[in-house]
Amino acid sequence: MTALYIIGIILGVILFFGLGYYLWKISMDKYDYNIFNFGVIIRGLLAIGFLYFSGFMIEVEVESSILFLCVSLALWLWTFIETTIKTNIFIAFFSLIYQLFAVFLIKMALNKILK
Repeated sequence: MTALYIIGIILGVILFFGLGYYLWKISMDKYDYNIFNFGVIIRGLLAIGFLYFSGFMIEVEVESSILFLCVSLALWLWTFIETTIKTNIFIAFFSLIYQLFAVFLIKMALNKILK
């Protein structure tokens, strides 16, 4: 049974990265738009920062935490709308997951470099 779990996880990871590559390739070939462009990464890093500050503000019970949360959501909505305008709704919807994943990978890399 453990072998089936391992095989399932490996196939899931392969499918996840395969779909991400497919979305990127289609957006580049058909629409000439990179779903992982510099603007997406900057907005994603800012959104994660605002989300972090929102969580911090909730802990110290400051009402501005809602503002930080709204700014974070607005940045992701901006990314979604820009991707929808440049490509199509299908690519924009599914690329949000991959854009968030890419931002977290870049954030982890920046943390390693800065330490």
